[in-house]
Amino acid sequence: MATCRRVVATRSFAVAFAVFAALILPTMLGSCGVDYSNTGSMEAQEDAPRKWTIAMYWASDNNLDEYTEYFIELWMEYLTNREDVALCVFIDRLELPANISTLTEEGWTEIENLGEVNSSSPDTLESFVTYALTEPDLASENFMLMVQNHGNGYLGLCSDEGLPESDLAKAWMSIDDLAQGIRGALDATQKSIDIISLDACTLGTIEVAYELRGTASYMVSSALGVPFDGQNYIDMMRGFTENPDITPLDLACKLVDDYEAWYSAPLHTLPTLYPYMQDFGQLSVVDLNALDPLIDAFCSFKDAVLPKDNSIGKYLKTAAVDADVSLWINNMGVWFYPDIKVMFTTLGESLRTSYPAVASCCDAIVDAADVVIIHNWASWRIQGKATGLSVFVCPSIGVYEAYWDSMERAYDNIGLDFVSASEWNVVLEAYYFTAKMYGNPPPAA
Repeated sequence: MATCRRVVATRSFAVAFAVFAALILPTMLGSCGVDYSNTGSMEAQEDAPRKWTIAMYWASDNNLDEYTEYFIELWMEYLTNREDVALCVFIDRLELPANISTLTEEGWTEIENLGEVNSSSPDTLESFVTYALTEPDLASENFMLMVQNHGNGYLGLCSDEGLPESDLAKAWMSIDDLAQGIRGALDATQKSIDIISLDACTLGTIEVAYELRGTASYMVSSALGVPFDGQNYIDMMRGFTENPDITPLDLACKLVDDYEAWYSAPLHTLPTLYPYMQDFGQLSVVDLNALDPLIDAFCSFKDAVLPKDNSIGKYLKTAAVDADVSLWINNMGVWFYPDIKVMFTTLGESLRTSYPAVASCCDAIVDAADVVIIHNWASWRIQGKATGLSVFVCPSIGVYEAYWDSMERAYDNIGLDFVSASEWNVVLEAYYFTAKMYGNPPPAA
């Protein structure tokens, strides 16, 4: 099983935090030895009755609803340490009213019947996170937000099919809305989040990570498709009984290791919902406070490849296709998100002699991504082509200007902070690639 990479963070702290650092921090640093402090409230919570609160945004007002009861029973069976760990769940179901429920030492309790709500709305997310952060019975030292639903990369997540007064058959939460909902709750409560875990397909992208920068210390997500079993809730819940004092970074790394254990197991040895999807997975931990150098590297790359040079285009196309495993493996049909480190490593090696300045920019992207990606697991079937973070690269303008649920959602008009900060869209617009346009690059000499 993979081990968490050691990283050393250097950050300046306010004087008011010195007492906390001296008295509490040594007991909260796990085997990775990392300062996991985030940008939220830095007040110590010595009197918090619990070690962890898990806020689960279970947006199942769609075809995932048939699994809701299964997972509720799973949580109730395996979360036995309910004194140290509390579970707070927002559930929006297809035919039943939404509700907020908790799992504590009092058992499973429905706190509020919400009726019909739109789980794709950032307001709904903000309201739930605000409740979970401020309810006294849920007070804890550490907080993890988990969002479970369908995901589609930069286009969004949390589809809601139960909107009776809407003309839309399905509504989605944009990535901009996701960040808006979380930031709204943090601003309203002045609390902090340690981990944001996104249990949905293709959300392990630079677009999503940069949108969530500063909202938490770590993001756990997959750049590939996520099977219906999702993350390994059994080992996660069971692990809190064995080690309720686990630190945020160690828990984030454990989610990845537990995912590996679940999806690496031989077929039919675990009670999986869809056994045929075993061993095609990937999951990573991303440092949400270390993204700025990676954005700067993308900006430098843009400057180096513009104006357009068709000779570079040939290599860019080949590197992108080679790094996008969904184009050549049975991965649930997710598409056009090549792995950053693989793509720019290949491109840099290809251009080392002919375009050394561009190759240097590629190296900077790879180096910065290596710092951002703290821990990663990918199935051996992926052949090393999924290292923990991807980026959107499109083969045509038709894909760039994606029409999704009858709404035009072009890459550069849906409020992505990564797009405005890096101008990656300008590179894509210059280098839309097809085999007919560029052909294949000449073989290496």
